[in-house]
Amino acid sequence: MTLLQLQYFKALAQILHYTKAAKELHIAQPSLSYSINELEKELGIKLFDKENRKIRLTAYGEQFLTYVEKILALLDESVSVLQQMAGSALQVVNLGYFHSISTSLIPSIMAGIYSQEENRGVRFQFLEATSFDIFSQLKNGKLDLAFCMHRDENVESIAIMKQPLYLTVPNNHPLAERSFVTFEEFSQEPIVMLEKSSSLRAQMDQIFAQHEIIPNVVFEVRECNAALQYVALRFGISVLPQVPAMENEKVSVIPIMDDHQAFVRTVYLSWAKNRPLSPAALRVKNYIVEHYATP
Repeated sequence: MTLLQLQYFKALAQILHYTKAAKELHIAQPSLSYSINELEKELGIKLFDKENRKIRLTAYGEQFLTYVEKILALLDESVSVLQQMAGSALQVVNLGYFHSISTSLIPSIMAGIYSQEENRGVRFQFLEATSFDIFSQLKNGKLDLAFCMHRDENVESIAIMKQPLYLTVPNNHPLAERSFVTFEEFSQEPIVMLEKSSSLRAQMDQIFAQHEIIPNVVFEVRECNAALQYVALRFGISVLPQVPAMENEKVSVIPIMDDHQAFVRTVYLSWAKNRPLSPAALRVKNYIVEHYATP
């Protein structure tokens, strides 16, 4: 089994047409057919079924494809790491984060990283999305480093900051002029919640459960800006982190008084356990941990 056979198999599995795949690979169609036939002989299984002029992956082929994609991706990653070590490639770090830290934490980190001479050649590919989506992209290998609230056994995570949560209410709400509120003062209000995949939703559900209260959820939304818009339209209140849109919407933002720190969430820097970081990503990770890690 050769590397070329795996590359040819992947291309054909994605295109499912010998002529088009051969053209994409810049080889003759007979060469592609011969390579796939030899691969099937070596494996002792059929990877493709033919139906007239069409082909499709067999169940064996579908399973094999998942491993081939991982093998080729890991090979590409190893080449990139070696090139970076040799100084012959652009030092790109794929970094993901969620919206509420986009104007506070991220610019501060970038300024610090680029203040160091050895990091001047580093370039970032940023992805801003929900914490859940960022965490998923990290586990799928699309990101080197990720700021998120989610954790599991497949990633390393270091606490970076404690992010307070605030009650947001319409400007004309009876609580709008308060300097702080308690959970009991708003627990019976109609509330706009983030959807169930959100770590903030899980945290809020836990708080309500601990108080043995069923929340009056009027809307479920995917991200904080959408929640703010519904609050501004007077559909309900919401508990959110500080986000830039709070300055523009017709809402009041009120600190929540709590003795048990229930309305604070932890932001983690995470990276995959099973994938080595490139030298550039490792330097970025080490800088963030050294300068921002919290107990």
